[in-house]
Amino acid sequence: MVDLGTAGMSRASGLSLKALRLYEANGLLLPASVDDVTGYRRYGEAEVARGRSIRSLRDAGMPLAGVRDLLDAPSDRLRAGLSAWWADERAAFARRGRLVDEVADATARAALDPHAAAEAASRVRVVHRPEQRVASITRVVEQSELVPTGLADVILLRRHLAEQGPAPLDAHQFVFHEPVGSGLPGRVETVVPYVASCDPAVEIVLSVQPATALAAIDVTAPELVYPELLRFYDAVTTAAEHLGGPLGPPREIYEHPWSTAPGAVVVTIAVPVDA
Repeated sequence: MVDLGTAGMSRASGLSLKALRLYEANGLLLPASVDDVTGYRRYGEAEVARGRSIRSLRDAGMPLAGVRDLLDAPSDRLRAGLSAWWADERAAFARRGRLVDEVADATARAALDPHAAAEAASRVRVVHRPEQRVASITRVVEQSELVPTGLADVILLRRHLAEQGPAPLDAHQFVFHEPVGSGLPGRVETVVPYVASCDPAVEIVLSVQPATALAAIDVTAPELVYPELLRFYDAVTTAAEHLGGPLGPPREIYEHPWSTAPGAVVVTIAVPVDA
């Protein structure tokens, strides 16, 4: 059973102390209890899961008012609301993109630059991961649906795990069982690891990811732009082929707080290998 003070809650959720005070003041994230004498706050698993969901939505750029509207919404309204918000974000980005393209077609040049591909290949490493319990939801999505659908499922998985009792870990993965693109729907599995035990639910599958080796490459926030990020998939796939071939589908592993600081890793793109 998780029982954390304010500092522990900050570390577990990834929210700053200032953010915790702000979200408590506006009723978005209340502690499980407050000592009447000392004023000490205590937080449990449900509060940690909620805090991580708030951080995920804020990292994605959602305004605080939108987070409040969606955080407690039923699963269908959560997904619909995220999809509508993301469609607006994509439209705004497209408008900005057209203006940028009038100045320089830097995106296309970067995607075709052989030096960029060679640089990506030089960053591939082999990492070993232990066995872990995971909860997952698999859906068929297109590229435009990937972010809102994935975020919604991360929130639903964390919510279910917190209600059941086991602590969801501050990490998630997107496993691409089929290619996904614009007009190309494919199966994508959203995965949240956890500790202790849990019961399954509709849509939610519980399993154990075996210990494995991964051909992996760490990627920063500015590099996580489609389609340029495809060069990282190419790099880990090529490395896997040199190691006897991939042993599973490619995946994006999110284990770090979102940061735009120079050199800060936000995601690891990886393929299971025999190494």
